[in-house]
Amino acid sequence: MSGPEDLPILPEHPELREIALASESAGIAVEIWDSDLRTVFFSTESARNMGLTDDEWRTVYGVSVFNRILRTDTDAFQTIEESDIAWRRQNLPILRRYLGPDDPAFEEIFGELGPIAAEVEPADYVPRAWYDRVQLAPDIRFRKYVLGDSDMIQTRISDDSGSFIGIVVQYKVAGLPQSLLQRLGRGDPRLFERMERVSEPARRSAAILFADLEASGSLSRRLSSRGYFDLIRDLTDLIDSSVVSRDGIVGKHAGDGGSALFVTEDFVGSESGAARAAIDAARTIRDGARSLGPEELPARINVGLHWGATLMIGQVATTGRLEVTALGDQMNEGARIEAAAKDGTILASKDLVERLDPAAAEATGIDPDAIAYEPLAEIDGAGDKAIRDAGAIAVTPI
Repeated sequence: MSGPEDLPILPEHPELREIALASESAGIAVEIWDSDLRTVFFSTESARNMGLTDDEWRTVYGVSVFNRILRTDTDAFQTIEESDIAWRRQNLPILRRYLGPDDPAFEEIFGELGPIAAEVEPADYVPRAWYDRVQLAPDIRFRKYVLGDSDMIQTRISDDSGSFIGIVVQYKVAGLPQSLLQRLGRGDPRLFERMERVSEPARRSAAILFADLEASGSLSRRLSSRGYFDLIRDLTDLIDSSVVSRDGIVGKHAGDGGSALFVTEDFVGSESGAARAAIDAARTIRDGARSLGPEELPARINVGLHWGATLMIGQVATTGRLEVTALGDQMNEGARIEAAAKDGTILASKDLVERLDPAAAEATGIDPDAIAYEPLAEIDGAGDKAIRDAGAIAVTPI
């Protein structure tokens, strides 16, 4: 089935096509209406923002802005009444200038608004561009997305002869300053793409990584507050960069530790590829931690690695955060494996290690057929929770 990855469908009009191509190249949320006020372009980013399904995004083409919401889910995309009235008050006179009741397409374009639009006096002058804000009803969810209000700039487009050929609409999250967008732009787009691929919750297999700073309580007492803050900031950056550079997805950060997933589908379906990436990331985190903090108080990071065959992985978007989370028994077990690691070591489960194929095993210096494992319950220093929740799991230091 076709989906937003097949976008864009470009306008036939050559000048509108140029605008569409430029918008798509810039990754901007844009749509274009032609001179009959029909939608002739939806950028990939715009389709994603609206959460259109595979079937829905194609149906908006050739449909006027007044009618196209009827083609999707009207119960899931509702503006507050004041916003709707304000939008009509500003835009109907402008749009009526280009389409009158005597036009054969009038009824088709304005749909249920036809009787109202027919009574509206056309604008004497149409500005080159005008601003609107669309305010959504509280707590409205559209598919898997939580939408907020949107700022819109609508620009009138004329050809070289001065003839009206369409309107370009650009969207931005209302009230979000450009400076904040610039900060978000510091993030790695590869990570954002992986997060997008798992936006819909589903059962997926993945390598699991948990990392935690050993003796964090002692370090926090012996370091200044600023010194400890710098240590945790550097540790967070170390974990994130190690994971992202190896095609993983950063999970939750809890104080002085973090987690990550290496989803099999991001490694062309290779479980071995996911397992190797997790091992490589874990070693980079462990080794990199040695240079963090002052020389007299070296940081030690313990890492636990496990395999999740049927994790429920998906994106969680709230008003305060956007993250990928995973649920399943193996996540709890992975955390217990990490908790049993001591003195800056990596403990990996048998389930993970034995997913390495010969090439990956050689690259990591691990021979899955020659490793001796211990039940987690027999690891020196394993706590009561680790023994209770994951005591029978076979693990080995790597």
